[in-house]
Order: sequence, then C-alpha cells, then structure tokens
Amino acid sequence: MTRTEFLKAISLLGLYAPIQSVLGKESESQPEKYGFSGSVLIIGAGAAGLSAGFLLKQKGIKFKIIEAIAQHGGRMKVDRSFADFPISLGAEWISSNSIRFEPLADSKKVLSEIQTVGYRPDKEYGIWDRGKLIRGSFTNFNDRKFVNSSWFDFFEQYVAPSIQDSIVYNNPIKSINYEGEKTLVKSEKQEFIADRVIVTVPLAILQSGSIEFTPSLPEKKRETIDEILVWDGFKAFFEFEKKFYPAFVDYRIQPETDGQVSLYDAAWGQRSMKNILGLFSVGRPAKRYGSLSDEAFKEAILQEMDKIFDGQSSRYYIKHITQNWSKEPFTKGAYANDHADHRLFKYLQEPVDDKLFFAGDAYTSGHDWGNVHNAIQSAAQSVDEILLNK
Repeated sequence: MTRTEFLKAISLLGLYAPIQSVLGKESESQPEKYGFSGSVLIIGAGAAGLSAGFLLKQKGIKFKIIEAIAQHGGRMKVDRSFADFPISLGAEWISSNSIRFEPLADSKKVLSEIQTVGYRPDKEYGIWDRGKLIRGSFTNFNDRKFVNSSWFDFFEQYVAPSIQDSIVYNNPIKSINYEGEKTLVKSEKQEFIADRVIVTVPLAILQSGSIEFTPSLPEKKRETIDEILVWDGFKAFFEFEKKFYPAFVDYRIQPETDGQVSLYDAAWGQRSMKNILGLFSVGRPAKRYGSLSDEAFKEAILQEMDKIFDGQSSRYYIKHITQNWSKEPFTKGAYANDHADHRLFKYLQEPVDDKLFFAGDAYTSGHDWGNVHNAIQSAAQSVDEILLNK
C-alpha cells in the first residue's frame, strides 16, 4: 500500500487556511453556496467523525456528532500517566513518504506547535526470525512520530475546540432508518433526525450488526462489509531500568496474512529519559496476547523478549501497560487487514441512496487504509459528496 503525506491530512482539515479557521471561528462560507443546506448527523467522534464535523463547521452546515462513550478520539487513545510523554495506545505513527511543511508557511502558529521526528537510517533495526535476531539498519522507513504529542493531541488542539459543543456523548446508536425523506437515528437514550448521516464507526462494529438499518443496507454493501477481515489489535508498553533494544524489531510472521508484531523504542525522539519499549501487534499474534490475563501476558511476553534480548527484559523490567482493542465494545478490533482486496474499500465508501455516507480508515478510495490520514481524507470526500448533491 502507498503512504500519503502528512501534509495532505493537515490541508484537508484546513490548517493551511488563515488563523481564524484554525482557531475555530465561523467560516465566511454559507450553505447557500452549495447544493446542500440541510442538517447532517455524524455517528462516531473518532478521526473521521471529528474531521467531518470540522469541515461542515467551516462550510456553515448544521451538524451534530453522536459518540458512544464519554470521550472523543476513538482509536487515537492516549495514556499520560505511564511515562513522561504521551503514550499512544492506538494510532501512533504518521505514515508518509515525505513530510513537507513549507506549504503551511501562512500558518506559523500551527507550524510552531507541530513537531515530528523520523528514524535515522543509521539506527539499528532487527528482524526476529525463527529464534534468531538478525541485525541491520533502517534503509527505507518513512513513518514519523509526534514529539511529546500524539494524533489525539493534534485533534484536541486544532479540531475539537471549534466543534466540542456539537458532540453528544454516551449515546451508542442502535438503529438508523433512512426510508423516509428524513433519516431517523435512535440511540439508547435519544432520537435524532437529519437530512444526511455520515457513519464513521469502525468496520468491525458494522460487522457485529449492533446497528440496525431500515431498510437493510444493499446486499452488495453487506457482503462487502462482512468479507473484509478486521485484524485483532493489541498494544503494550514496558518501562525498563536500562535500554538494551534497538530502535525497531519486527517479527517475521508466516504467512504474512496472519498479522504483524513489532517491538520499538517508544521514547525515540521524545524529550524523555525513560526507557520505554512498545509492542505493536495485529492479527493472530494480537488475539493470542489479548486472550491472556495481565499477569499471564507479562510472564509470556517477558519470556519471549528474553529470547530476543538475552534475558535482559526480565532483568530490567519495571512496569507495563496494555491496550486490547478487540475487547473495546465500540471498536472490536484494530483495522482492516493489510492484505484485503483494495477494490472492496472503494465500494465500502460509496453512499447509500444519497442519505447514508461512510467515512473512516476503512471507507477509502482503496489506495490505502488503516491510518488516521485515510480517515481524514475519507471524511473530506463524504462532506464533498453531501455538499455537491442537492
């Protein structure tokens, strides 16, 4: 899959625009300038939902975001108590081929507050393959990290403030009825009516059937939803007394369709003196880790890492924290697997009856999926489709 630039994610949210837009002031745009002037209901306040709300706000379109839990951000969850820098329990990296900030020169305030760091080619890299650690160095690793910040902080600073009052929390959606002129959406507590609905819930939630659609979604749409395997997702972070690990270690998983496991220096580039090692896993390995109790996981993973790092993991272990995305009731997994047919995602994104629109990291053009910037682009496309259709 290709990796698009972080610049695109920022520009889609309008951060290249004048400072007043960044600060959440009303846009000069009026709904009369577009083909649509009704109301929009957004299901989910993750990256796509927040992005859609922000873009609609800029256009002067009435909208409301309905979120199932008490916090926005979705899979951009952050822990601030484990270390002296934000621990990204979900989305962490900025996936891109190149980072160019020059086009944002008209927004110096934003530029001064966005700091990222890449991995140097000379930093040590390893592959754990059949009981052996094969050491090398980075050659073509383009992902970057926020410095003492996160994707959640990015949205919290630049997106959420202007739309915070339009988010309704603790309202899991139970049904969406789009058979009439208006669409009726019901949660456990309330009913909402809108002209258009943007569904941004994770793909695994649609697969679970927890949201009832009336009429049922088209057969091809339902088949496509069910066909894509959503990987289990499990992350963990460990503090050690001493740093004994390289910048990255990837496990060699066979077959590759089973998933991924990476150990990485989570404190890389951060203003921190802590020794924090991250564990990223998706697919079958994540399901295995997530099936264990916390104590059983600790014992198993320390034994596993001891084999890689010559017993140093157990020797220098201080503490750990875990996040099992598969057990989150309104997430139920990580993201669509990397090996899915790219043509399926394009169909996932297609609207239904010009009333239901779909946005998120899985509802994309098919060129890429599973990343925050994909969710932002998908939201932008959904908003454009709504505004261009009367």
